[in-house]
Amino acid sequence: MRDDLLLERLLQVIDEGRRTATYKLALLSSLIDTAALAPGRDEIPTRAIAGLVVERYLRQVRTYVSNDGTAHELRQITNQRSAVIGAVEDLARQAEAVNARSLADIQIRLKDEYAATVAKVEDTFVRYPIPLLQVIGSATVPFLYEPDWPELTTAASLRASGRDVVRLLPGVSDRLVVLGPLLRPLIELHWAADVARWSGITLEDERLHAHLFGAERVSFPTPLRKGLVELQRGRCFYCDRPIAGTAQIDHFLAWSRWPNDAIENLVAADRCNAMKSAHLAAEPHLARWLDRLDTSASDVGTIAGSARWSSDSARSRALVQSTYGHLAVGTPLWLQDGEFVLADGPIAV
Repeated sequence: MRDDLLLERLLQVIDEGRRTATYKLALLSSLIDTAALAPGRDEIPTRAIAGLVVERYLRQVRTYVSNDGTAHELRQITNQRSAVIGAVEDLARQAEAVNARSLADIQIRLKDEYAATVAKVEDTFVRYPIPLLQVIGSATVPFLYEPDWPELTTAASLRASGRDVVRLLPGVSDRLVVLGPLLRPLIELHWAADVARWSGITLEDERLHAHLFGAERVSFPTPLRKGLVELQRGRCFYCDRPIAGTAQIDHFLAWSRWPNDAIENLVAADRCNAMKSAHLAAEPHLARWLDRLDTSASDVGTIAGSARWSSDSARSRALVQSTYGHLAVGTPLWLQDGEFVLADGPIAV
């Protein structure tokens, strides 16, 4: 399928005016992330999709406090009850009771409860959003994956017959990786607008958006900043000059491309942080980042533990692998100061 036609059909899904829940947006964003996290994979287990949906909604079921100090329980659906949101809310309450602050904590300390939540979400998404995502008007028009089952099918029945996977059409996985950084902000814009409208609140731009999806600029705890500086022997990750004053923390793979706050994606820098901005780093920096990922995993994990920060080496590597593995010829890669080099094409990671 041509990129322009694929993009047009994706925009039809994102901009659908009759949406009654954020489920389709959650499904679409999960498919995009899965394509980046598992490069080249055309069969995506429905359980994996459900896990990403749970991860998204866990952030969003928190009480939102608007600018005037009013607390709001955010709505993800026009109906009064939602099996998906109810299950995630229950998991969030259980996590709060045992002080499990991260998804990794929840998966370890509430293993059975987490698995039960993912199973409930999977069943709902198998029944409705997955078979309905590609319906345009009254017809199903496959442009992302083959519609392998009708509406109301259960996850259990699919699993029993070994069909509990979404089969992406040829080439779709690669195109989602390339288009993902463009589509995600648009998905989030419509998602936030839906939630604001259904919750009866004003769309407070960055404030609501950050609550729902996170933000690039956060306050990094002192143990994390100090630990990364010590790991780098007090030098900037990019230029290797001694860091004078307070170090800046940079997302090696820019947040605007793939949001990832895992410590493996964070480096300490000086003014190079501003010079690099949201650009992709050139190959020498990429090689240094990969070397740190392989040789300093234990030290990085220790820093994450002391700072109570998330750590996900596999996710960070996969996102970098997908991004650099789909570079177009001529893509500017930041080298130093105002100097860029042009990519010859995809870079194997």
